[in-house]
Amino acid sequence: MEIAPPLALVLCGGASRGAFEVGFYRALKELGLRIDFIAGSSIGALNGAYIAAGMPPGELARLWLGIRRRDAIRWNWKGLIQPRDHPGLYTLDTLREFLRRTLPATRFEDLPIPLTITTTDLQLGKAVHWHGPGDIIEPLVASLSLPVFFAPVRIGDHQYVDGGVANNVPLNEAKAFGARHSLMIQCVCCPSTPGLFVGLLGILGRSLSIAFDSKYNVDLERSGETMQIHIVRPALPRQVGLLDFSHTAELIETGYRQTLEYFRTQSRHRSTAV
Repeated sequence: MEIAPPLALVLCGGASRGAFEVGFYRALKELGLRIDFIAGSSIGALNGAYIAAGMPPGELARLWLGIRRRDAIRWNWKGLIQPRDHPGLYTLDTLREFLRRTLPATRFEDLPIPLTITTTDLQLGKAVHWHGPGDIIEPLVASLSLPVFFAPVRIGDHQYVDGGVANNVPLNEAKAFGARHSLMIQCVCCPSTPGLFVGLLGILGRSLSIAFDSKYNVDLERSGETMQIHIVRPALPRQVGLLDFSHTAELIETGYRQTLEYFRTQSRHRSTAV
């Protein structure tokens, strides 16, 4: 399949649902689509870093399937004693170590595909976008630092949290790069549900999903005026919590199959139009 370059891959946040993006990536490779630029926010920044570094889809899938919660996050025991100085339920120190071990490249300038990582600056109150040259790890950890769950990451005199707070779908960065087309898969969606949400994390997770989803729709409408955006909207028969990694294999497979189906449908429509 051919799509006119420059072609951007835009990867949004969605925590555990970021597994959709792994299947999405596999399908794009099979379709022969060449990515010229990647913009990622939150878990999309993590997937984007591995993709930009040249990790093949199968290896990225094995990484996702093999990781356990203790490989990435652990309880923030210091926060129980000194919550003012060490805010957040969990610490991402183990994730820093994991990224150093597993990323094929840890500096922006060493990436085969240009990458932009989106974070939220607490002092400026807006999105801040990181790209080369420089080290990837701290901006990447900051982009994953969902407030309350994790402490802000301090870089210089500023504190940074999850990129999804200010810009969960950084289509504006793809537009700034000059992309004519952008590819993305929706990881955060909030269909109506009759079930009750219980517990602090369940209610907080649902609330954040609603906030991200609402802003995404506004950003999509604005960016679609100047750039063609190809969006895969995967469907699952159940709700998957932001920190529920028990459905990873299913999410990867769903993202893969529904991406292929999306582009098959697009090809049929073009053939009919001709």
